Amino acid sequence: MVAVARRFVGASRVAAGSVGMSTNEVRPVRFHARVTQDIYPLRLALQTLGELVWSDARTMSEDDYQYFLESQVLDPVITVHPDRVFFEAFSQDQSAYGMVIADRSIFETDGEVIHGTTNVDFTRTLHAALGSMRSSRETWFRVGPQGFGVETAESETAHFEDKVDLPESWVRGFLQLQSAMAMPGTRFKVRPVDLKTVSRYVFEHRAYVSPRSIRWEFEPGKDVEAVIEPWNEAVTMKGASHNYTEHKTTRIWGRTRLALLDPLLSYATGVEVYLKGRALPSFYAVEMPGVTFVLGLSGWSNQGFTDSASFDLLTRNTVERAWVDRGLAHLREVVHCDDKALAAAIDCDLATAAQVLTELCRLGRAIYDVRARDFRHRELFAEPIDPVKFYPPDPRNAASAALVAGGKVRVDNEEVRRKEQVSPGVRDGDPPQVTVFESRVIQGDVDGRSTHIVIQDTGRMIFGRCTCAFFDENLMNKGPCEHMLALREVAS
Repeated sequence: MVAVARRFVGASRVAAGSVGMSTNEVRPVRFHARVTQDIYPLRLALQTLGELVWSDARTMSEDDYQYFLESQVLDPVITVHPDRVFFEAFSQDQSAYGMVIADRSIFETDGEVIHGTTNVDFTRTLHAALGSMRSSRETWFRVGPQGFGVETAESETAHFEDKVDLPESWVRGFLQLQSAMAMPGTRFKVRPVDLKTVSRYVFEHRAYVSPRSIRWEFEPGKDVEAVIEPWNEAVTMKGASHNYTEHKTTRIWGRTRLALLDPLLSYATGVEVYLKGRALPSFYAVEMPGVTFVLGLSGWSNQGFTDSASFDLLTRNTVERAWVDRGLAHLREVVHCDDKALAAAIDCDLATAAQVLTELCRLGRAIYDVRARDFRHRELFAEPIDPVKFYPPDPRNAASAALVAGGKVRVDNEEVRRKEQVSPGVRDGDPPQVTVFESRVIQGDVDGRSTHIVIQDTGRMIFGRCTCAFFDENLMNKGPCEHMLALREVAS
């Protein structure tokens, strides 16, 4: 367990045209501002985050359900940056992740702004009261230790504190999430109405046979299609283009969780979809004026991000501490940057910069922005964590080292490939972004298993295939197998 001290002065609430979010006084953050545009997107996004926090899509026994009722909902995390304010949270079953991103341009600040990260007292009362917010009256958004505690009817400050024991699996899942978000994948933009058609169809039809998935189809020269199984109901994502020159299919499971987005889709201007691979995490960025809601889903409903996915194994964590310290100092200064900008700033190669950013995410000191495709400074904890505690030695690393030491790895073929990927602009009206990827395709034999991996120029493994039992059972859902790790080591 990880003990996190919390002290709130007052509870979060909505009153007299103000939204008060009571933050943890141990980690003070202050942001008092008047909302200067339509309040509805912000209100709707925060309400959806509340729905996500209390949601649970697991199939539970009676004992599990009783534990769920008695367990403590972990408060969301809020970060105030110069250009945005954002909230992050896990669902109760930890299979869904939500982030509300509010542009600072929709606020007019009052008084000192204290940047930083803290956890927020997000009560059910606050969630229900958000529904009373209206654009017809002035609304203030107040984030701070006092919240509205000093405005009680008795004119006394409501003060309470406790210590939360965060399960180590929860912490590791929150950290592993960043590795999942940074994985390369397929990115495309869809109309909100088309994604809502998929969600409503799933809601209105109950499947009694497998497969219960959404099969995303990419046919060269055609718009992306979402095929809802087992009925094979095809929904064309009109205008959703892609750059695949060959037919490609990606399946995702746990599709009922998309219903969390339903209230947002009616008000959204667009949705960006990020598919990391078959049964791997997927992410959905719902864009509204001044506000974006990002939903991250694990590979399937009963798999939480807290499970031992080990996505961090996709990148070799061999970077020296001095580089990590320099990278952290630069990220603190600029708030956000990508691996190329960091490499130029701290004078290192691209692979080292990528490893530095990955390590900062593993330590809870940075977060990956799937929309901007860069990294942001975010201290998840007040004090740095001990990585040994949350990342115990993985047996796959030990098995890989034994294979290499035993001379059981043979590289049969290696070639360098260069590929251009065209993605939509970050904002509507932005020109398409062209990204050039250079990767090494390596094939070999590892202890009698035919193994195939692809390593990006950043040093990250972006594809793998093996004839071993581990891969046959899990694919890449739990990260690379020992044979892939061994092949990467020998080919380095």
